[in-house]
Amino acid sequence: MDKKTSQCSSEPVLQAFGQAVRELRKARGFSQETFAQYCGLDRSYLGSVERGERNITLANIERIIAALHIKPSEFFLALDEHFRDITVQRGNLHLNGFAPYFQPGLTKHTP
Repeated sequence: MDKKTSQCSSEPVLQAFGQAVRELRKARGFSQETFAQYCGLDRSYLGSVERGERNITLANIERIIAALHIKPSEFFLALDEHFRDITVQRGNLHLNGFAPYFQPGLTKHTP
């Protein structure tokens, strides 16, 4: 595994995103290869997304969500399922700094 891949694969948010994509794709009966073609993406690229090895662009996120025929809000609700264990979130500095409202007892502050 190269340095870039090993760094990205350690990001829980990328792994959760990839798992959500894989679950939704399979639930709709797509093979990885067929779904990648449907999205206009390379199969190996989609595979690396599903494994949490890629930090993909917003444009590619939109392609995937559109190919799943769901609203972005529906996709992110599915992604939320991968962040239910609050004890894991407390230990994840990346998400604590980015989204403190994942922690119980904290209110969401707006600037």
